[in-house]
Amino acid sequence: MAQSRLNLRGATTLLVDSDAFTRGLIANMVRGFGMETPTTYDTGAAAKAHLLHHYIDLCILEAVLPDMECAQLIRWIRRQDKSPLRFIPIIVLTSYTQHRHVAMARDAGANLIVKKPVSPRVLYDRIAWVAKTSRPFIETAKYAGPDRRFRTLEPLDGKHKRETDFVDGESAENIAEQSSQAPLEPTKKAIAS
Repeated sequence: MAQSRLNLRGATTLLVDSDAFTRGLIANMVRGFGMETPTTYDTGAAAKAHLLHHYIDLCILEAVLPDMECAQLIRWIRRQDKSPLRFIPIIVLTSYTQHRHVAMARDAGANLIVKKPVSPRVLYDRIAWVAKTSRPFIETAKYAGPDRRFRTLEPLDGKHKRETDFVDGESAENIAEQSSQAPLEPTKKAIAS
């Protein structure tokens, strides 16, 4: 992701990580981005207690907290009825990138999952991406959080069939005709062979 300028002055952050060194490192990065000094905790229970009485603009969580999985805390945040707290961006930091850990955080409602160790540039890019990317908030019986789809995919057969598939009043036929007239670009694999 390319770095972009973003005014983060005055933005508040909650940082929850069991490791004091990591908390200090991430806190210094966040301050370096122009944000306020983050409120830091080492347990999910302490973070919950803080969130009951304070609003924040960003939440950065370690995936595995000493008293709970981050997924439990994320679900609790996302299920706060009638509270703006449920919509805050949540970035999960994890050293464990096994599919199980990533899927658990994603399915709980995290905006992004970032692998540790994280560089200042990567963290800033992810914060900027979360700030600039609008994703609808989805709420079902089993999930509450940002839409987990990151991109819009074309239909497999290339034919748009729903009324909602039309772009700016264009018909499905016009869209299909335009896509069939576009020249095909050779892939790197085809060029190499």
